Amino acid sequence: MTASVIVVIASLLVADRACGFCETPPPPKDHLKLQENVTSRIRTFSGLKPIASQADAMLSKLLSAKSPVILGWIEKRDLATKADDEIVREWREYYARNFILNRYPQADAPVNAAIEALFKDVNDAFATPAFRAKMSSLFEKSKATALSVLAKQPLQDAEKKAIVARVGAVQLYWMKDFKSSKFKAQPLEFLDWGIAYDPVANEINMGVNALSYPNDETYLAVFAHELGHAFDSCRWGAFFEGAWPFQKVGECLRGQDSAGALKRDDSQLEVLQKQGKLSSDLAVGLKQNPTCNKAVYPPIGTQADQLPESFADWFSTETMASMEGLNLLQMRLDLCVLRELVAGSSYPENRKRLDQIYFAHPKLRPGRSDLKSKSAVYCGF
Repeated sequence: MTASVIVVIASLLVADRACGFCETPPPPKDHLKLQENVTSRIRTFSGLKPIASQADAMLSKLLSAKSPVILGWIEKRDLATKADDEIVREWREYYARNFILNRYPQADAPVNAAIEALFKDVNDAFATPAFRAKMSSLFEKSKATALSVLAKQPLQDAEKKAIVARVGAVQLYWMKDFKSSKFKAQPLEFLDWGIAYDPVANEINMGVNALSYPNDETYLAVFAHELGHAFDSCRWGAFFEGAWPFQKVGECLRGQDSAGALKRDDSQLEVLQKQGKLSSDLAVGLKQNPTCNKAVYPPIGTQADQLPESFADWFSTETMASMEGLNLLQMRLDLCVLRELVAGSSYPENRKRLDQIYFAHPKLRPGRSDLKSKSAVYCGF
């Protein structure tokens, strides 16, 4: 994926100006209101008797055993000096999210009904007709421009035809009924993610944090980024034939004068396979597709490949540079916040993405004397 964009309002690092011009606006009011709504509903949900009793029993067991897991959980949240009832409330909410909501369906029918009601209420507040209409309009504009950009790329006819067909078929995915939606398999993706490409369905999933983006230019760029994932270096091997035609762009994005996209660390691949932690089929697939990242590999803390995300940024840049009548300095303001990446992240740091991909484009760079990097190379095709 892609992923994923999770907005953590209270715990963001200092909102530094990533490129001099780039200052993150306050979160949209509708998004703040929805986040408060979700928090309130999960708090109520976690207090339901069948859920609270499960959570309390596990908490008591972990505390009695002086489990390092629960002690670390308390320390991480600075709860050691808090009152017992506050610790219990925090634990119940954590338990509800990670052991109840994220493991749907449960054996308890009333609990399932409560889960379904929660997601219906959240979705009704999120996917309003007005918001869906706005997103549809911006998405179609982004897709139309992306297709026009692809039509001009020096690709082989068969390659171009295949890419245009796949990109042209991408649609937005909105949850209708939770029980029949794709989100029922991973409910927290709906609550915690925003706009993310699903390669199997060839759709762009719309989660709650899709409300978090500050302006139209950013939405247009994010949609173009997700469209780029339809034919990035990882997805190419699964959905197309022949060698990836953007190999030279990829090699350029690896360079330190560009994004410096890191390669996947495969030092543990054979070890994990021998230990039975990776199936033989998955190991073979990973070796055949060295830029792909899977949920189980690379393991947490081990470097994932950054080329797919860097390429999606590159294609977004190509698309945005072809649009007229926009304030392009307003695009990707979501990347203006300096944030600490998880070790091994599949993304380059935000500053690099802005300075050395988006604003390295010849059409966007002139006059940008405030850029941190003065020598960024744009990876033209």
